[in-house]
Amino acid sequence: MLKCVCNNLRHVGFKNTRRKYADYKIKRIEPFLAPNSEIEEINFETQEEALKDAVAPLWRVPYSEQLAMKDQWISYAVSQYFSVMNEHLNKNPKLKVPTPTIAKIVPSPVIHHYRNKDVYMVRSGVDGNPKTVGHIIGRPSQGKYVCVPPVDIISNPRHIEVAKAFQDYIRSSSLPACHNFNEGGNWTQLLVRSNAAGEVMALVKIHPQQLTQAEISDECDKLREFFTHGPGSVCQLSSLYFQSSPFSNASGKLAPYQLLSGSKHLVEKLSGREFSLSPSSFFQCNIKMAEIMYDKIMSTAGLSQATSLLDLGCGIGTISILATPFVRGTVGIDMSEEAIEDAKYNAASNSIYSANFVAGSIEKKIRLALKWLEPSTEIVAVLNPGRCGVEVSVMKVLRETPQISKVIYVACQPDHEWVIRNVLALIKPVNKKLKGTPFKFRSVVPVDMFPQTAHSELIMKFQR
Repeated sequence: MLKCVCNNLRHVGFKNTRRKYADYKIKRIEPFLAPNSEIEEINFETQEEALKDAVAPLWRVPYSEQLAMKDQWISYAVSQYFSVMNEHLNKNPKLKVPTPTIAKIVPSPVIHHYRNKDVYMVRSGVDGNPKTVGHIIGRPSQGKYVCVPPVDIISNPRHIEVAKAFQDYIRSSSLPACHNFNEGGNWTQLLVRSNAAGEVMALVKIHPQQLTQAEISDECDKLREFFTHGPGSVCQLSSLYFQSSPFSNASGKLAPYQLLSGSKHLVEKLSGREFSLSPSSFFQCNIKMAEIMYDKIMSTAGLSQATSLLDLGCGIGTISILATPFVRGTVGIDMSEEAIEDAKYNAASNSIYSANFVAGSIEKKIRLALKWLEPSTEIVAVLNPGRCGVEVSVMKVLRETPQISKVIYVACQPDHEWVIRNVLALIKPVNKKLKGTPFKFRSVVPVDMFPQTAHSELIMKFQR
C-alpha cells in the first residue's frame, strides 16, 4: 500500500527525496500548499478570499475530496518514516521492520465554525489603518504583510463579533497600536475562546511601553465599561481578561492575567467530564472531533485496570482524567506550570484522586514520573507533544523502560522533522545510541481535527 502511494505521488510530479537523518524533511503535496497571494494584490474586494486561502486552503474542495486528499497525504507521510530505515536495513538485510496499518481518516462531524479559540493581531489593514484586528497574511519578518479582519468559515461567529467590537474600541482609543515592540505603541493582540454552551472569554493584550500603572488601570476601567455596559456588551462575554506585558506571548506567570469581569474559568464538557479553561489553556480547537479523537486514543491504547498511564505533554489533564476509569493511576508531565495547575484543579473538580501531575520539561521529568510508577508492571505512554515533537532522549528513556509496553503518539504535524526523529528513535533496531527493545509501529488512526485545512491529527501506536 505504502509503495503504491509513493509511486503514485512520483507519477504526479512529487520527488521522493532521501536525505540524511539530521536534516530529513517531507515534501508537501501540491494541493496542500496555500495559494501565495501577493500583498499588492490584496484589497477590499479580494481580502476575504485571500484570508480564506490562508487559514482554510481547502475551503473550495468538497469535504469528501478533502478526506481523500488527506488519506493520500497521510499514507505518503508515514511511508517516509521508513526511507531512513531502509538505508539501515540495506546494510542489514536480515532485519525487517513491518509497516503499520493505516486506517481511513475519521471525518469531523462539523466542518464549519468549529474553532473554539482564535488569536487576532493588531496590525495595518488594506486601507492602511494601523488598528485593524484580524489575521496576518504575508511575511511579517520581511515587512510584507497585511492584516485582514476574520472571515466566517472555520471560526465561531461569536469570535468575529468580539474582534469587530474590539477593533471599534481601539480605534476610538487614544493609545496607539503596537506593531513592533521597539517602535512603541500599546495594542497588540486579542485572544477569544468559547465553549459548546456558547460562553465566550476574551483576553486583551497590550505592551505597557511608558504607560504608568494608573494609566493602565484607567484603560482597564474603560475596557470593562465598554464590554459590560457599552457597545461591546452585545458580545455578552462571560469572561474578560487583560494582560500588560513587554514580552511576546508571555505566560500568566511572567505577566499575570487580570480578570476585568465575569468568571475566572470557561467550563467545557467533554465525554462526561468538565474541564475548566483559563486564557492560556491548551484545549483541542474542535470539541466535537476531540471527543471522537480521545475515544480513539483510549481504544487504541487498550487500557486495563492493571495499566498505569504516563501522560507526556498532558496540558490541562484531559487524557489523564478521561483515562482514569480504565487504569490504576496516571502521571502527567507538562512544561507549563499554568497547565499543571489547571490539570490539578480539573482532576479535583471531577473527584479524581489517582491522577498526578508534575510541571517541567518532559526531558527532565520523565525519569521522576517513571519512579512514581515503579510498582507498575505495565505502563502505557501517551505522548501528545505538539507540532515539534520532543527530544530524542525521551524516546531513549521509553525504549529503556521495559515496563512500557505501548506508546501512543499523537501528532498534529506528522511531517515535522522532529516527529520523524521521534518515530525512528522508537522503531530503529538496537545500535550504539539506541538501547532497549525497539517498538513495532503497529497502526495509524488519522482524525480530521481541522476541516478545510491541510492538517490532521495522527494517533500512532507503537508496541512491543
